[in-house]
Amino acid sequence: MLLKLLSCKTQCQYVLINLLSIIALPCHAGWQDTPDNLRLQAVGEDLRLNGTPMKIKAFTADLPMESVLKQVHDNWEKQADRSPVTRTKNINWIVLNQSIGNQHRSFQIREISASKVEGYVALTSPQQTTEPKLVVRLPSDVQTVSIIDSGDGGKISQQIIAVSPRSIDATVSALETSLKAAGWERHVLKKNGTLTTFSANRNGQEFDARLSAQKAGTLLMMNTIVQSK
Repeated sequence: MLLKLLSCKTQCQYVLINLLSIIALPCHAGWQDTPDNLRLQAVGEDLRLNGTPMKIKAFTADLPMESVLKQVHDNWEKQADRSPVTRTKNINWIVLNQSIGNQHRSFQIREISASKVEGYVALTSPQQTTEPKLVVRLPSDVQTVSIIDSGDGGKISQQIIAVSPRSIDATVSALETSLKAAGWERHVLKKNGTLTTFSANRNGQEFDARLSAQKAGTLLMMNTIVQSK
């Protein structure tokens, strides 16, 4: 059953990309040896993915994808003291990866049109990874796929992607029961076909979840704001 649940990994990766683009702030081009003609935007502050600190910048460019990839690949390969650049493909995304000492950087890109692209540049520090801690109590059979902790402008939040082997109705019921036991009160519960939205509040904290039915269970996308101005 776990293997079937993890078959939604590709969809989870798309969700993760959407979560990372929630906050985007202007910044200078050229970061991490990227071409100066990329329009870069910082994504959040104090970001940790599954306990690993990272910096992420989103970008767009009015250029052919292969042209951008070649520039980045060539720039990264010029550094003789760094590891080789690897290239992989995931559906319509192309990803370049390279290790730099104790850090790791990646460049992810896809086409919007024949002459326009979008993507992300990320720098991570794996040796500084710490065990992520959930800020909400989840049902025991809900398994996390990714945990993103972020702080931006005085707001501390945690985004979670998870899977459950149970039906969407059984999963949302168990989720509400778990949260209620921790003092959360339901704010919204709305069902629309194979999608259910659920939110709850507790002492100024906010919890929001989107649950979607999958062949082998339920995919959960959750966001908790644990501190805000």
